Amino acid sequence: MNFERLEKAAGAAGALEVEVSVSSDDVDELLGEFYEVLASCRNLDERLPWSEIEDRLSDSLPAKHLRELRRDFVIGRVTSDALRALDVTPALTPKIHALEYPEKGVPYSYSLAVVERPDLSLSSYEPVSIEMDETIVSDEDLEKRVADLLDQHARYIDDDPRPVRMGDHVKVDVMTKLGDETVVRLSGKGMILDVDGESMPAPFVEGMIGMDVGETRTIRYEVERPRSIAPDDVDRFVATVTVLSQQRKMAPDLTDEWVQGAFPRVSSVGEFLNELRRDMEFDALVLDKDTKAHLANIELEKRLQGDINDDFYQASYKAQMDKLERDLAARGKTLDDYFEEEKTNEQEFSMKMLIRSGESLRQGFALEALFDGRGMELVRGDLETAHAKLFGSESFDEEELRKSGRFHLVEGAAKRIKAISWLVETAEVSAVQAKG
Repeated sequence: MNFERLEKAAGAAGALEVEVSVSSDDVDELLGEFYEVLASCRNLDERLPWSEIEDRLSDSLPAKHLRELRRDFVIGRVTSDALRALDVTPALTPKIHALEYPEKGVPYSYSLAVVERPDLSLSSYEPVSIEMDETIVSDEDLEKRVADLLDQHARYIDDDPRPVRMGDHVKVDVMTKLGDETVVRLSGKGMILDVDGESMPAPFVEGMIGMDVGETRTIRYEVERPRSIAPDDVDRFVATVTVLSQQRKMAPDLTDEWVQGAFPRVSSVGEFLNELRRDMEFDALVLDKDTKAHLANIELEKRLQGDINDDFYQASYKAQMDKLERDLAARGKTLDDYFEEEKTNEQEFSMKMLIRSGESLRQGFALEALFDGRGMELVRGDLETAHAKLFGSESFDEEELRKSGRFHLVEGAAKRIKAISWLVETAEVSAVQAKG
């Protein structure tokens, strides 16, 4: 790519300010590539004129969105080439300042701010020492796991009628309203409800105490909002509940017959217990390895030397918040639901997340410093593994990653994976000393 202008200068807060201009020929070439990619993705003939591709996609891709996609594609390609030409490796996604949209036959200019990887080192590149106890699966642990499994396979049968008390299991119809809206997660027909203050809000459970089988009661209760800022900042629920029956929870007996029905691959109680113990011991090994990696990384982070731009902390916080919201959305929940479940509020949670994201950021940089300081090297398999962790099943294409500016993300992740593996393998582990 031939740049008509490519200049860098020191900007605010340690960022580099870059001015970029490309010729109309470069713009036309990139727009041609954009329409080829667009046509291919939409199963159109890539040789069609640009205007015809736009017409055929107009129903699903409005002109405004098309123009933004076209701009982002051109800027992404130009930015990647510009940073390579300047020998600048961004550690964060560059901030783009573009006033115009790229058009055919017209030169294009914009500016960007780049934050580079901070100049960090470690006070020592030798193995770390940590204290931790090995997880041992005891007979008591096995008995508890068996009891939990039997409890999960328990069935409910009708029990003798009596007034509801704490610890009961009851079948109910319940309809909960918040204003004029039905609260689906707090409503249901023929629900088996554990009267424990956990499966439903505690004030609702308290309102059920003493109800007889067949009785219908309206329970009005308040729950403090997760982001409340005043004592009366509450959600006011109105629940209509009918107790249909008392229920008795019947856990199955541990017999060969039950084992064969619940776990067809297993033929006897003895075989079931042996396999369960092996599974628990494997889980313990994984837990120990994770714990070892966590503790070793904490010790390594204490050796980190150098300053980290505040933009990194902000980006780390945002990334962790975005991931949490995506994970919650996949389970049909919101942040408010999470705050309610965790008995916290936005202010407390934000402070914890800031601390956690800052620790994660520094630990990641410490691993990269370890990789560089010990002269470790990456092979293609390392990059492919990191790419799979970041982007899932998307095929690994190094050239395309470099064009899109995402290669540095894969490379950084690969360095951290290789460094943490070395750190865990070489860590000197001693048992935790008992106090007193």
